[in-house]
Amino acid sequence: MQLQEKKALIAYLSQFATPARRDRIESVLNRRTRYLTLVLEDIYQTHNASAVLRNCDCFGIQDIHIVENLKEFTLNKDVSVGSERWLSVYRYRDENTNNTQHCLEKLKSEGYKIIATSPHAEKPLDELSIDEKLALLFGSEVNGLSDYALQNADEVVTIPIQGFSESFNISVSAALCLYHLTTRLRKTKKNWPLTEAEKIELRLNWLRKSVRHSENLEQKFFQN
Repeated sequence: MQLQEKKALIAYLSQFATPARRDRIESVLNRRTRYLTLVLEDIYQTHNASAVLRNCDCFGIQDIHIVENLKEFTLNKDVSVGSERWLSVYRYRDENTNNTQHCLEKLKSEGYKIIATSPHAEKPLDELSIDEKLALLFGSEVNGLSDYALQNADEVVTIPIQGFSESFNISVSAALCLYHLTTRLRKTKKNWPLTEAEKIELRLNWLRKSVRHSENLEQKFFQN
């Protein structure tokens, strides 16, 4: 679909969305970012995994990458409360493949610096530079990140712990990292917002999900 055609379709579908929904879409688009992204490697605890998706939506992170080498990612919709509908979720789950390698190579080709998280790292989160696009890697509660992920990360950071517990659970860790990094990022003049082309794609996608019978309306649009 050409750009002008997308814009015309957006204008058409917008007629069937409430003013409040249209305003909400624009507000969220203006705060969304792809400067930061998350990678979940073999996260199988459905409650925590689903909570991370909700965290991403709340903190304005558009993309999340789910790696399934050993464990299948399962969504608990009571926890995610529909947040996955507004995110771009990429899943890496090919058989007989190092899906972590595939994911990291893709992100590096897109200009991301790969940041692993580990309770055993020496570098604290608040010393992490945000001069480059960042992809944050999180592993499972029991095993953490794979050796491949740790060895191929550009840096490994930790959230300092003041108590006896070794670490926070993954959903809390992700929330703390995202709060810290997005708060810092939004105070800078870095090019963290979405491009206009990205906004158009998401605006159309979100309108389709917001308007009742959008498929029928879109079919009617193209028939005219």
